[in-house]
Parts: sequence; C-alpha cells; structure tokens
Amino acid sequence: MSSETLRDGLRGEVSYNRSPLGMQFVKLAGSPQAIAGDYPASGTTSANLWIALILEGNAALRIGGETHALEVGDILYGAGGGDRVELLLSSDFEILTVEMPHEVFYKRLLNPLAIQAGTISRQEGINHVLSDFLSSVAAQMESLTETSFHPVEMALSELLTYCLARRPALNGFKDLGHARHFQELCHSIDLHLGDCDLSLDKVARRNNVSPRYVQKIFSQANSSFSQFVRKRRLEQCRKDLSSRANASLSISEICFRWGFNDLAYFSRAFSAEYGCSPRAYRTQLLEEQPV
Repeated sequence: MSSETLRDGLRGEVSYNRSPLGMQFVKLAGSPQAIAGDYPASGTTSANLWIALILEGNAALRIGGETHALEVGDILYGAGGGDRVELLLSSDFEILTVEMPHEVFYKRLLNPLAIQAGTISRQEGINHVLSDFLSSVAAQMESLTETSFHPVEMALSELLTYCLARRPALNGFKDLGHARHFQELCHSIDLHLGDCDLSLDKVARRNNVSPRYVQKIFSQANSSFSQFVRKRRLEQCRKDLSSRANASLSISEICFRWGFNDLAYFSRAFSAEYGCSPRAYRTQLLEEQPV
C-alpha cells in the first residue's frame, strides 16, 4: 500500500506492509523535513522495538540535545528510555522504518529494558549485513506476500538481535569475554535445535568448554541451558505456526522438527509460554491473515 501527499511545499510518499508476526514496514520518501517523537519510558515490557534505515539523503539524529551525523546505510533504533528523538533530514530522503512487536526480540536480549535510542553504523562488521538486508527488503517491500515474509521475519529478528546483543548495556554481562561466549553458545544451540538429543554435554564438547562452564555462563544470563533451549524451540514453533506457508504441516510435525519429542509436553509448554494452546494460536493467527 502506498500514498503520496503534498502540503505547504513538502512532498511525501508512504509505502506500508505488515508481516504475519506483526512487524510493520513503512518506507518514507520526501522533501527536507524533521521527524520527531517522544518514545515510551522504560519499565514496561510492552514497548515495541523500532528501527529506521537511511536509504537516501543527508540525515542527522538529535538525542537529548546532542546531534549525530548519519550516513546512508546507518540504522537508528529504540524501544523506550523517554528520550526526545529528532531525525533531521536536510535533503530529499528515503528511509525504511520497521516496528517489531516486543515478543519478537524481548526474550532474546538479556536486558531489553535498557534499550534507548541509538545508532548502528553500517561500517561495522555484521552491521553491514543487516543494513544491506534491510535495503533489499525496502526495495521489494510492496511485493512481499504473507508466505515470502516468513523468512524475512526470521532473518531480521536474528540479525537485529545479534547486533543489539553485542552492546554491553543490553547483554547484562560485566565480562565482555563471557558475553561473547554466551553468543557463541546460543548460536551453537540454534544450529542444532532440531536435534531431539541436544544436551549440555554435546554443546560443551562442540565449543571446547566444560559443561560446568556452560552452566556458569547461562547462570550469569539469569537463565539455564535447558530453559534457553526450551524457549528457543518454542519461539521457532510459534513462528512456524503463524505462517501460512506451513499450513500443510501438522502441529506434531512442527513440534518434532524443532526437537520436541513429546507432543503433550510441547502443548503444555507452549500454553504456559503464550497463554493458549498451539492449535488455538495457529487458528487465531491464520484467521487474521489474508489468504
């Protein structure tokens, strides 16, 4: 969906699309102007995460009286903090904004309530990958369907969570080495979620550390190995259940493909995590989505 407006010499064009998991994608293009807003104060778990990618134009970000120049490809982000944020666009511009429901990222960051408005530079390693990925999404946004949105949702949530988790204020670790080890362990687990025999000992061996060390790292993250594995499996099952692309798969097939080996246990765990049964969740989400 797109629209164009003309008012008081200002030109603007808006394109919009929404993914099955509730991510809202908006592409804005227009003449020089300032975009400002106050974002909710921290202390709530319901705040959505927002990001904005500079696609074209000269831009600067003003936060709390300080102004930071932005380059094409840089990403703004925020989810609370109560800061007054202004995006100053001094030339014709094009930006992509994405609003992500808190449940997509909240449990993946150790300290999500610490998120305040900030920037991710395109010039730094994996950030470059995230920036280029978002640029590609922006170019194809209006043609994305409910089915093709599914891999976009998964890739975006993983890339963005990884980029944010590298920031000390958000990972909760006092030792940056432990923070990096935690990311490596999480990545190793994600690669083998479908293995129903995935165990603490297996992950420890793959990462050349002791099981006791793995337990210590997860304890510092206020979690445990088993809790993390269960939550990640539930997240992947929830994503599959919400996608019409997987409508032909039974609930048991989705359950088993992500490493659960007991359908009754999966149903209880899913209900405890999301407040409804897998079947009810799937029915509600698919009924809300256009065919």
